[in-house]
Amino acid sequence: MATKRRSMAGIAVIFCITALTAFAGIANAHVEGGEHGGRHDRHDFRKIAKKLKLTDAQKAQAKTIFEENREAVKPIYTSLRDERKNLHNLMHADTVDEAAIRAETAKIAAIQADLNVNRAKVGVRFRAILTPSQLATLKTMREKRVEKMRHEKDDETTDPVK
Repeated sequence: MATKRRSMAGIAVIFCITALTAFAGIANAHVEGGEHGGRHDRHDFRKIAKKLKLTDAQKAQAKTIFEENREAVKPIYTSLRDERKNLHNLMHADTVDEAAIRAETAKIAAIQADLNVNRAKVGVRFRAILTPSQLATLKTMREKRVEKMRHEKDDETTDPVK
């Protein structure tokens, strides 16, 4: 029984992370993905909004949440990009400085943690504007996405061509 609860809790955590990542990704797309990524993710938001049957007021609220977040994460993404460049340079140097590579990797992990916390907060704000029915639909959408990701991962591990 306890194992089943842990299993269910794990699934719930995966669901939450997946949902938050998707919605925060929409908000962050313009910052990290550039113009093309922003257009693509806005299209995804339109698709999600349609599936959730968001009202115009909800769409406006979501837009505000995501635009505010975009401004908040700009410096974080800039820092992440800079640290990744530093790590790349360290990894391709003529000599290996293991301590420096580990330190740079730790910096990147800390920045990534900041982004994950941000995504969680954005997800909470977004879900707060949804009705119970919309939340149920969102949950179903996320479950389908998790299942699709599992199948894709299985395909990657069993298909040597990929």
